[in-house]
Amino acid sequence: MKRSIPNLLLALAMLAVATAAQAQDSQDPEQPFIPQDPSRFIEGRMWIGASVPDARSNFWDDNFQNYKASRGQLAGSAFGGDSIRHFDRHNALMISAGFSWSSANEPARYVLDENGNPLEHHLDLDTFSLTAAYLFYPAGTEHRVIPYLGAGAGFYMGELRAYRSSFVTDDCDEDGDCTIEFIDKQDSFFLTVGYFAVAGLEVPVSSHAAILLDGRYTVAHANLGSDFVDNRNLDLSGGQYAMGVAIHF
Repeated sequence: MKRSIPNLLLALAMLAVATAAQAQDSQDPEQPFIPQDPSRFIEGRMWIGASVPDARSNFWDDNFQNYKASRGQLAGSAFGGDSIRHFDRHNALMISAGFSWSSANEPARYVLDENGNPLEHHLDLDTFSLTAAYLFYPAGTEHRVIPYLGAGAGFYMGELRAYRSSFVTDDCDEDGDCTIEFIDKQDSFFLTVGYFAVAGLEVPVSSHAAILLDGRYTVAHANLGSDFVDNRNLDLSGGQYAMGVAIHF
């Protein structure tokens, strides 16, 4: 799973190069969907997708060692939007805001409650990002398939919650449903900086709208608070798949 995002970025980059070469070799220019002079071309985009955390720091390693969770279970959801200012046919600036969340709920490997049952371990990670990136359109912005490449940086903030739970067997109703007791609660808010690479493509469906496919890979780390003792290094790196719509103004 971890390698799929870089592979997607590479595939989209190859598509961008191929589209640019085809556009140069074409004798009959395609009918453009967007203005010929995009010096004032502004684009708003909304997208939804999946987040795939790498989870490669001491915090995650400790959790995977002591609880029956895996990195694959952390795959979550994401949504957000972009504002893109096109300076010409090939260059643009993108401002993005996004939100992603991941969670894992699995029993402990070695720790039992008073009834001999494994404690349930819960992890919730919510992340908000505010970033800026340079975008390059190798084939320009006047074709029926418009690939783009880019890189940028920004702020990543959010909250990590970790806690364990067990059933209180002496507080069960007649249907056998028992009260859940939460113990060892830990939480931390974080704010850090990171950087990312992006590749994608748009398929215009009219002169003012397009469908988009986007892949991003982020590198970021945060320092957790004192609640997490020696496991304060939180890896926020990972990939994201997204699809959505773009409106051209």
